[in-house]
Amino acid sequence: MLNSSYFLSSFHFITLNNRDMPNYTQWFTETSNSRYRINSLKIYQDLACQIVDKLDNNLLVDEIITWIKIETIKAFKNSFNRKPEVGALNNAIGRWNELIATSLLSEIVIEINQQRKDPLVLVFSLPNSKVQKEDSNDAYSNFINLFKKTNNNGEEKLDKIIPFQNAIFLPSPDFVITVIDTKNISPVIIQLIEQQVVKPDSLGLYNFLKGKLNLSEVRAAISLKTSNRPDRRYQPLFEAAMIKAMASLLQQTWKYYMVASDISHTDTRIFNTAISPHGIAIEQNIKLVDNTYPYTKKQDLMPLVIDATN
Repeated sequence: MLNSSYFLSSFHFITLNNRDMPNYTQWFTETSNSRYRINSLKIYQDLACQIVDKLDNNLLVDEIITWIKIETIKAFKNSFNRKPEVGALNNAIGRWNELIATSLLSEIVIEINQQRKDPLVLVFSLPNSKVQKEDSNDAYSNFINLFKKTNNNGEEKLDKIIPFQNAIFLPSPDFVITVIDTKNISPVIIQLIEQQVVKPDSLGLYNFLKGKLNLSEVRAAISLKTSNRPDRRYQPLFEAAMIKAMASLLQQTWKYYMVASDISHTDTRIFNTAISPHGIAIEQNIKLVDNTYPYTKKQDLMPLVIDATN
């Protein structure tokens, strides 16, 4: 059983006291013709302690992003005597949004686990899906790779998916929420979810859980939309369609949520009314997206996690 002492009373126990001045030379990489790539992850890592402090003080996501942006522009001007290109900065902002969302969701599940102890709720991001070598046992989709391939306990299996798993070209959802009985939990998992608050780029939880989950332990997939471009709404809808189709085949009730920093009227209409494609085939109006949540502060995401795990 999981010892409650493994739950830290605050994620500040993770090494947050290293506040050395960042090395700005690693924040930017020259690509060509005096153009520079913004190393968004390195910037986030160097500012992580201060970012977590701001999250702990309930600052809005936009406020934190603006602060990181200002620090980045300041460092770029000091290094090159000019501002960074708008496109490079926008790409970095998208990545920072993903990392902050990981930290916020991690904080939320830590709080939920402290309150109820059993079962354990986990949230984590996934690596990008990729084509595997022909002799690999892994699927193209890293969502599918989460699950046990075989099970000797009579529990649900991937049998219906495995024959064509390499023909399922499913991008990785941004996050997955799981619920696991504490008797199956290693203390390492507790350390990994706490680490994720200050190191949201870590894939430690995914790597630890890969190939170990039962189908019913996955509760939801989440897509994060931080761009206003209309075409950006359709990739997550494709992800949702594939996940809902697999859930139907495997007799699971996986949910799919959209999290958006700026939800347009069209986004709201599409996400709230779209039918799952497999629902057309079986003549059932099955919702494609179970719910859409704003993304401005930590409290916005708490109802999502509660809904997914109830």
